[in-house]
Amino acid sequence: MALTRAETLNGVKKKTEFFSDFVNSFAKTPYGNQLGRVTNEQAVNQSLRNLIFTNIGERLFQPTVGSNVWASMFEMNDGPSLSTLEFYIESAIKNYEPRVNPLKIEALSTADDHEIQITIIYNLINNPTPVSFSFLLKRAR
Repeated sequence: MALTRAETLNGVKKKTEFFSDFVNSFAKTPYGNQLGRVTNEQAVNQSLRNLIFTNIGERLFQPTVGSNVWASMFEMNDGPSLSTLEFYIESAIKNYEPRVNPLKIEALSTADDHEIQITIIYNLINNPTPVSFSFLLKRAR
């Protein structure tokens, strides 16, 4: 395999980009008037977050895309409600994110009952290494 000119000058091999997307904020890069990008796992994490935070029926010409996460935010934080939340997230990922094979989805109530910690462990379709992605769902009081 031949080295590129940049690799011969600095010795750093460029990481292969399988997936890329724009940053959600559409922020420009510090070196020019280009839009910022996220690649590989960061792009998939951003896509998962967007998918989970989208309500079903919110997208105009794609009314079935999304999850019912916000509908379950005002339920009790008990076992059945959290397992229902896990089911909503898993079905949204399986139906609308073809780049991801979900391995484990876990919803846990935090010490503050107004927050739910979501942890998604998945692997990409082209990489068997597991990736962990977690975020908080916060209720409006």
